[in-house]
Amino acid sequence: MINLSDGNKKNRALEVVIKFKNQDFGRLRARLLADLSREYYACLLGKKNVTENLCVITVADIYFVDAEYYQNQSVAALRVSGEFLRERLLELDRRIDVDTMIDVHTHPFSQSNVWFSGTDDRDEINFVKYLRAEGSEIFYASIVLSQTDYKARFWQTDKNGTVYQTPAVIKTQKLGEAIPSSDEKFRRRTLTKKKVDDMFNRSVLTLGLDNMRKITGDQIISVVGVGGIGSIIAEHLIHMGFHHINLIDFDTLEISNLNRIVAATYEDAVAKRIKVDAIRDNLLKINPKAKIFAFNNRVEDKKIERVIAGSDWIMVATDNHASRFQIQQLAFKYYVPFITAGVNITVDDGKIVDMSGEVILIRIGDRVCLTCLKRLKYNEIAKEIHPDKNVREGLVRKGYVQGLDVKEPAVKTLNTHLATLAVDTLINQYTERQRDVVIRVFEDNFAPVIYEDTDSLRERNFSCHVCDI
Repeated sequence: MINLSDGNKKNRALEVVIKFKNQDFGRLRARLLADLSREYYACLLGKKNVTENLCVITVADIYFVDAEYYQNQSVAALRVSGEFLRERLLELDRRIDVDTMIDVHTHPFSQSNVWFSGTDDRDEINFVKYLRAEGSEIFYASIVLSQTDYKARFWQTDKNGTVYQTPAVIKTQKLGEAIPSSDEKFRRRTLTKKKVDDMFNRSVLTLGLDNMRKITGDQIISVVGVGGIGSIIAEHLIHMGFHHINLIDFDTLEISNLNRIVAATYEDAVAKRIKVDAIRDNLLKINPKAKIFAFNNRVEDKKIERVIAGSDWIMVATDNHASRFQIQQLAFKYYVPFITAGVNITVDDGKIVDMSGEVILIRIGDRVCLTCLKRLKYNEIAKEIHPDKNVREGLVRKGYVQGLDVKEPAVKTLNTHLATLAVDTLINQYTERQRDVVIRVFEDNFAPVIYEDTDSLRERNFSCHVCDI
């Protein structure tokens, strides 16, 4: 039987994040705050996952209350019938994909700086005690909304049965959908009008001051794979103003890398330096104020799960199906949006017949992923993760160049085009200057051309087991 918490000091230090699918938080607020003459309520069902000190609750479903289920409703109070709540509890017991109930109600009389009332405290503590007394495996959290901000908390019990709360922050797929928290712990982070460093003055003129404050704020971007594409992405991110970047790659530098990896020097290659260390050093020379963290790990390593779960965006630039598969699994587990970039060179009879690449935008809730787009080849994944090293190395031989029996690097110019498209896609998530394009294709054959791949979207599997959530 699972209690609400183990109740030790480690649990009390948990960072709690409640994450929504794309546009769901906006829809929730619009529905509950459409009528400011009375309080409204919704019940969310979510899934709790913990990695190290980070607790992420991903919201799967939203249930609004029909009029007949409100027993009392005014501008400063409401009461929902027990029948409605019992139905939600029974559903939580029935399903295996959710384990957390999240109460949401409004304080429409408050324009900002919302808080939980004494009545809220008493009712929620009693509900937690009820769950514990029943030996329930259900976890519990709550959100209160004002017209402009929110406050959220996650309820736990210690070994002695004492009920206590941990403040929670809400995250959305796009920063433009988010609103500030009234909790002082998070409020300073979202409302501070941070001065943008002088080195980004021209970016301010192009993108606008508010957008640059978003970009240079507390956003965490993880770059997975810092080779020919990933190293260029990382340098673009620093130049654009991102201040917290995680670099993830298990490989070391070699002389053969020097034709395409940004920041790799001859001395680094001779010394066989770790890729992420060399890239980090270069980025810090560009902006020594940035937080650059180097992880010389495979994406399958347990340590990387915490890094990915704590990211706001993942930029995927790996060259194999197994790593992209693993990143996608973690991204959907923790509701982290990601952008993939990859290239292809096809050789036929000794001649290049195709030089191209694509950038794919994946946000949780958009019902698009690498699986339904048929961008993951599961037979290749099986080869790449085969436990026998000799079998694995014998099977996995082809790389960027299709039509040759050895792995060859893509050319630097092609990498640069795709890296730039990937970062441009990310920047648009903050500026919202253009409509979102899920798949951008770059071809450099008869003439350079960029176009939107709508065919793959139209032909994808709409009953995908990964993204149809």
